[in-house]
Amino acid sequence: MSRNILILICLFQFISFSQDSITNSILLNQIVLTGQYVPTHIDSSIYAVDIITKEELNSFGSQDLSSVLSRTVGIDIFYDPFLGNYINFQGISGENIKVLIDGIEVSGMQNGSVDFSQININNIEKIEIVEGPLSALYGNNALGATINLISKNEQYEKINISTTSHVSSIGQYNFTANVGSKLGQHTFLNSIGRHYFDGWSSEDDFFELEHDYYADSTRVNAWNPKEQWFLKSNYIYRTKKRLIIKSYVDFMCEEIVNKGFPQGYFANYAFDEYYVNKRFDKGIIIQGPFVNRNIDVLFHHNRYHRTKERYYTDLTSLSQSLTNAIDSTELDVFTHRVTCSNIENQKINYQYGYTVDYRKLHTNRIVNNEQKRTDFSAFSSLDYNFKKLFIRTSFRYLYSDDNDNAFTPALNLKLNLGESYLRGSYAYGFRTPSLKEMYFNFVDINHNIQGNPNLKSEYSQNFQINLNSKLKKRHELDIKIFYNKIHDFITLIQNENSSNFDYVNIGNYKNIGLKTGLNFDFIKTDLDLNIAYLGQNSIYNQELNFYMILNTSLKYAINSKNRISVFYSFKGRKLMFFQNNYGEIFEQNIASYNMLDVAYDLSLFNSALDLSIGMNNVLNVENLNSETLVSGFHNNALNEIPVSCGRYVYLSLKTNLKYD
Repeated sequence: MSRNILILICLFQFISFSQDSITNSILLNQIVLTGQYVPTHIDSSIYAVDIITKEELNSFGSQDLSSVLSRTVGIDIFYDPFLGNYINFQGISGENIKVLIDGIEVSGMQNGSVDFSQININNIEKIEIVEGPLSALYGNNALGATINLISKNEQYEKINISTTSHVSSIGQYNFTANVGSKLGQHTFLNSIGRHYFDGWSSEDDFFELEHDYYADSTRVNAWNPKEQWFLKSNYIYRTKKRLIIKSYVDFMCEEIVNKGFPQGYFANYAFDEYYVNKRFDKGIIIQGPFVNRNIDVLFHHNRYHRTKERYYTDLTSLSQSLTNAIDSTELDVFTHRVTCSNIENQKINYQYGYTVDYRKLHTNRIVNNEQKRTDFSAFSSLDYNFKKLFIRTSFRYLYSDDNDNAFTPALNLKLNLGESYLRGSYAYGFRTPSLKEMYFNFVDINHNIQGNPNLKSEYSQNFQINLNSKLKKRHELDIKIFYNKIHDFITLIQNENSSNFDYVNIGNYKNIGLKTGLNFDFIKTDLDLNIAYLGQNSIYNQELNFYMILNTSLKYAINSKNRISVFYSFKGRKLMFFQNNYGEIFEQNIASYNMLDVAYDLSLFNSALDLSIGMNNVLNVENLNSETLVSGFHNNALNEIPVSCGRYVYLSLKTNLKYD
C-alpha cells in the first residue's frame, strides 16, 4: 500500500500543471482557421463557423468522427456493412460534403462517400464546420458543407505523453497513445492506435467480453467485425520569424469481415468476404510570414487502396481457400497548393493562389482499368472593412482536362451590431463528376452499368442569413436561415427498354431551413438547445417536405473534478436520398426517433487522469422503420435502416503526463 502511494506522489511531481496550457486550450476554441487568411477570432470571421471543441470530442466516449458528428444538429449518421459510416447533412451527402484535415482534403472515398468511422479523432484538437458552399476557397465538392478537422500542431511542454483506453459492452476495445516533444524550434508529434470491434447483432448478450462463434447463423453479424490501425507522425520547425515548416505522414489500415451464412445440406461451409482498406497520406506544409506576405504552400500525396477477397470457409476444419481473383481499387491523389495574402491591413485585405490536383484511379471496373484527371484552379478574394461593415468578394476558376471548366463566385457580408453579428452570403458551388461516374464499366451475367464521359458538373446556389448575439456574458443566441439548390444532379438510372444502367444528369434538388441555437452558461451548468426546421425536395418529388430536429445537451459540474453530462436528440420523420453499392439513387421515408446518452466524468491530478463512464443509446434504438419510395434495380426494399448497435455502456480511461 505504501509503495503505491509513493508511486502516485512521484507521478504527481512528474506532471507539470501548466496554467499556460489551459489558457492556450481556451484560446484555441475562440480561433478559427477554415476560410481565413490567418488564424482569426470567431467573432471576426466573415463566415458563420460552428466549433466542436476538444471537450466535446471527448464526451460520451466518442471514438471516431461519426460518433461526434451524430450529435450535431442537421447531421444524420448511417451505417453500411460494406461502405462504413457515412453522413447526410441536411439532405446532402456523398461527394457534396468536403472533409478536410488541417485544410487538406480527405481522399480515399468509397463510392463517393468518406467513411467517417475511419477518421481517428484522438489527436484532433477541434472541428470547424461551415455550412453551404465554400467552392471559391476549397474548390471541387464543397457544395453542401465543409468539415475541417484541426489536429494538434503545438507542443507547450518539453515532453507530453497521453494515452486513451476504451472498452464497451458491444465489443469495442480501443487503445491510442500520443507522444510529443519540443526541443527549441523543433517539435515532434507522434500517435499510434488500434481500434477493434468484435461485431454486433441484436441477439448478442448485453455484456459479452468475447463472442463464441458457432457454425450456424449466429456467426453472421448485423454490424461486421472491424480492426483498425492508426499511425501519424509530424515534424514541425518554427523559424524565429514565425514561419512554420511541417512534414507529416498519416497511415490507416482497416480490415472488415463479412461472414456468410452456413450453406450446404449439412450447413458445413460458408462464403466469407474480407475488405481491407489502406490510406497513406504524406506531405509538406509551409505557413507563415514570408517577404511581406503570409504564405501557405502545400505538397501532398494520398494513396487509398481497397481490396475485397472472397473465401470458401470449411466450418468443420475452419480452413479457407480463395474462390476468385482479388477485386481491388487504388486511388492516387497529388495536390499542390499555394496561397498568398497580405500582412493584415485595417481597411483592405486580399488573398490569391492556385491549386493543382492530379488523380489516378486504377480498378478493373472502369474503362481501360485506369483513368486520370488533372485539375488546375486559380482563386482570389478581396476584403473591405468599413468599420462595422465587412465585405468579402471571392471567386475561383477551375480548368479540368476531361470535364467542364467552372467559375464560382461568392459574396459575404458581416455587420457588427455591438454584441451581435449579422452575416449574409451568396455562394456558388460545384462538383465535377467523379472518375467512376464518367468511366465506370461493370458487365457480368446480371449487370451492365456504364459511366458517362459526357456528364455535366453539378452546381449549386446558396443563400444564408445568420444572426449571432451574446444576450449576456454567459448566454448566446444563434439564428440561421438558408436556401440551397443543386442543379444537374447526377444519378444512375436504367435505360428505357433495356436492363442497362447509365450515369446521367437529371433534375434539381433543393433544401431550405431555419436553425436556432441557445446556450446558457450558469455557475455549474452548461445548457445547449438547438432546434432546426428543415425542408427538402428531390428529383422525384418537387414538393418541399419539412421535418424537425431537436438537440439538447446538459453538463453539470458537481465540483472541479466531477461532471455529469446528458445528451438528448429528437429527429422527425423525413424523406432522404440513399446510394447503394452500385451508385443508384433511391428515396426512403424514414420514421422519427429519439436518442439519449448519459455520462459521468472524473478528473484527477489536474486532468492528468480522466475516467469516463457512460451509457449511450439509452432508449435502445437499433433500426429505423422506412419505406422505399423510389427503388433501383439492385435495391432491396428494406423496411429498416440500421442506425446504432443498441443500448451499451462504456468505460474510458485517459492519462496525460507533462514534463517541462
